[in-house]
Amino acid sequence: SRPSRRLAPSAEPPRAWATVHKIASNFVALTAAEILCRVASVLVTLALTRRLGTAGNGRIEFCFNVVFWLVLLVRDGLEVIAAREIARHGKLVRSLVGYVLAVKGLLATFLYLALLLVGSLTIADPTQRGILQVYGLLLFTTALGLDFVYRGTERMGLIAVSLVLRATVYAGGVGVLVLDSERIVWVPAFLVLGEAVGISLVWSRYLRQYGWPRLSLSGLAPRVLLKRGGSIYMIQIAQAVIGSIDLLIVGLLSRYQDIGLYCIPHRMATFVLSFGLIAQQAIFPALSRGWRDRPDSARQALDASVRFLVLGLIPLAVGATILAEPLVKFLHLPADYQGAGRLLALGIWRAPLLTLAYLYQTALIAWNREQAGVGLLVGGAIAAGPLTASLGWFFGNEGAAIGVVLVALGLLVAGYALLAREARQPAWHHHLLRPALASAAMVPVCLYLKDSGVLVAVPAGAVVYFIALIALGGFDKNDFHAVIGH
Repeated sequence: SRPSRRLAPSAEPPRAWATVHKIASNFVALTAAEILCRVASVLVTLALTRRLGTAGNGRIEFCFNVVFWLVLLVRDGLEVIAAREIARHGKLVRSLVGYVLAVKGLLATFLYLALLLVGSLTIADPTQRGILQVYGLLLFTTALGLDFVYRGTERMGLIAVSLVLRATVYAGGVGVLVLDSERIVWVPAFLVLGEAVGISLVWSRYLRQYGWPRLSLSGLAPRVLLKRGGSIYMIQIAQAVIGSIDLLIVGLLSRYQDIGLYCIPHRMATFVLSFGLIAQQAIFPALSRGWRDRPDSARQALDASVRFLVLGLIPLAVGATILAEPLVKFLHLPADYQGAGRLLALGIWRAPLLTLAYLYQTALIAWNREQAGVGLLVGGAIAAGPLTASLGWFFGNEGAAIGVVLVALGLLVAGYALLAREARQPAWHHHLLRPALASAAMVPVCLYLKDSGVLVAVPAGAVVYFIALIALGGFDKNDFHAVIGH
């Protein structure tokens, strides 16, 4: 018995390591799914650039982004607070689900009717109006979504499978059947179909576990959500505005051809940003529990997340800036997409800046400090409109891209200051300095190999970066062991 007692303390990893290991496993599951989904989305986008042209692609992108804002009104505010409460109080699942579905259903119906009315009054082209109306059906698939239940209970594997299923249906349908602009309305139709199929998978699991939900607008759940959800709702909407305001402004100030050109680098930057959003989803339950149970463990989780995000985001942004033109050339886009490289070199910086800024806001939400950040994000969203519009007016598409980057930088600095006021800020000098120096070391290599193509320049730059990072001591094996739980 004595040997067993001596071995017992080391039989399980420390609780903090186990927490970070759980975050890492969820992040890996969602990241793998997101990579597959984004690859499918990129392939669809590239196919549509050739089949629809810049004007047709611009029409699709503009309508999608209009509806995307409305989708966020239905989804993000309620689902974030519901996921937080489920992470803390698992017994509230059924009551929260019944209330969230009821509210989202009513809100989706109201917004869709408003979309139909505004579209009929402002859009004369029946095809364009049809694209907007079909995209609007995403409001109802969003209203039926139950992903927040499994985010709160940290069962990300199911969500990952659902995401891949959605992307497969969408990419398969568009790739096989949308061959020219005559079928442009089928693009949003397959997106809606894919969402419905993926959501059905989550519903099948939920029904086996919890049974049919009982829709209700009364009880404990409404009081919890109404009391705590208002600020979070504003934060989520502000994030949506900041992330897509530039594309909408380009659409309002320019032709559909300009939107089609702008959407390519915009999607590439959003592709990178999406992994930061995955990190938020993976870390959110642990931060929410840690605020109540183990504050030190929650801060350690935030610190580790920032460290590993920076290790990847800084070299990626630097490399994309240097190799922007070869990257766009590698996609073999039509001739009318000339200029997308300059937009990518500028717009890629929104990814690391917004990723960290949003992660700081996620930590504030998890620690019940959302009031400290809501004014900041709302102010940033309000400022993003005129700033991006004015820069876009004077400097064109490049000015619109710069406007969002400036807003992201301001939010990052201010978000760090809010965490510092709560004495929970990450050690930015420890996280940022070494990856920045290692990224600087790879710049000459990327410049030298720039004309050799991305298949040569990217791997060479990555090798130099990792060698420099290890030499500078920026990769701590103890952190790696903490993440994998050993």
